[in-house]
Amino acid sequence: MPIRADHRLLTGRRAVAAAALLPALVLTAGCGGDGDGGGKDEPGPVKASGAVPIAKLTSALLTSSDLPHVQVLPAASKDQLLGPAQKADVAACQPVVDQWSSQPAHPRQVYTGAMVTDTTDKDKGAKAISLTVIASYKVGVARTVLDELTAAVTACHDYALVRSGVTTHFAVKPAPTTPGLGDQQVSYTIGDTAKGIAGQVLVTVVRAGDTTAAFETVRADHTPATLRRTIPVKQVDKLRTAAKGG
Repeated sequence: MPIRADHRLLTGRRAVAAAALLPALVLTAGCGGDGDGGGKDEPGPVKASGAVPIAKLTSALLTSSDLPHVQVLPAASKDQLLGPAQKADVAACQPVVDQWSSQPAHPRQVYTGAMVTDTTDKDKGAKAISLTVIASYKVGVARTVLDELTAAVTACHDYALVRSGVTTHFAVKPAPTTPGLGDQQVSYTIGDTAKGIAGQVLVTVVRAGDTTAAFETVRADHTPATLRRTIPVKQVDKLRTAAKGG
């Protein structure tokens, strides 16, 4: 069952009714921005031999049968995953903004995604819900994306975006990383300062060759979230398999 288009998920993008459990976040690239999506978020044809073709990338997306206690709801359209172009008022923070933009400085060739719910804990309030986006880039570009994002997380502490005439302020803080997830990884929290902890999400981005897996995670009870290690590990494994012979 794909993500329905009449509900909002995580950063202001649309998703399923289960997202009612989530805080009403409007993060780095949410819908309703000043940028014009104009269909530009649709991935173009694969142009580099190192990229993973559309069919292979789609098949590499995590599914509910890949791991125990994980429910995956694939996105029905790209609009549910990434928002329009946005410009941070602090240049050092732009890679953070670009991470969830359909028009970043370093374009994705192919991407897809889903809502992933971790139901390991029997306490419903402890469910971790992630917006997941996997992407393929031209050869060498994914490394640049992670290099720039890692530098930005170190240098960027706060920034503001103006969307539809409204200014929103965000705070960015590095978060602990789990070794061995991929070739590169970065983790940080980001949130609307006006909402406090309830407006904060955990972002984890992992690179595997010329592909990336990004997770934007919240807890159903609006307390600080964690991403269970087995989820990105399995997703990266599937990306590596898809890239073989790509």
